[in-house]
Amino acid sequence: MWKIGSNIYPQIHNAVRVKGILAEPFTPRDVRRVAPGWPYSRYFSFLAENCTDNQPEGHALFVRVGRGRYHLNDKATVSR
Repeated sequence: MWKIGSNIYPQIHNAVRVKGILAEPFTPRDVRRVAPGWPYSRYFSFLAENCTDNQPEGHALFVRVGRGRYHLNDKATVSR
C-alpha cells in the first residue's frame, strides 16, 4: 500500500493505462517526467519501497523487472 499523503500512484497509473504516455518498464526518471514535484531521490525510494521485493504481492504497487525498472503490479489491491 502506498504511503499516506501520496497522490503519485494515481498519476503513474493514469500515465501508463489511460493516457499511454508512460511506457513499461519505466524508471524513476520517467516517473518524474509525468509526476513532478518530489525531490529526485524520492522517486527511487518510492518505487523501491512499493515493489514486490519489499511488499506482499497483493499490496505492492510495482513489480521490479530489472535494476531501476518497474511495471505496474496488476495483482495489487489499491483502494482509492
